[in-house]
Amino acid sequence: MPARYVSGYLSHGAGHEAHASSHAWAEAFVDYLGWVGFDPTNRACATDAYIRTAVGLDYAEAGPVRGVRSGGGTETMKIRVSFPSQQQQQAQ
Repeated sequence: MPARYVSGYLSHGAGHEAHASSHAWAEAFVDYLGWVGFDPTNRACATDAYIRTAVGLDYAEAGPVRGVRSGGGTETMKIRVSFPSQQQQQAQ
């Protein structure tokens, strides 16, 4: 059965209180259904709250951030994930 590692974000809440946290899950290709997401951390199947950003065979291929940093100093990283609300999707 074909399977893959997925990295992305998991949306929590709705409206102005919504936030997304980085997350990872697995997907398997199921006949007549296509790719189905399985989240062992939350013991659930992936829903519309799961925002896929990369897929691969493992974390090395689908990690959310990749690179090399050299030199001194300090750094910060800020991430903002925007996605349409359910009301916006239904209006389309």
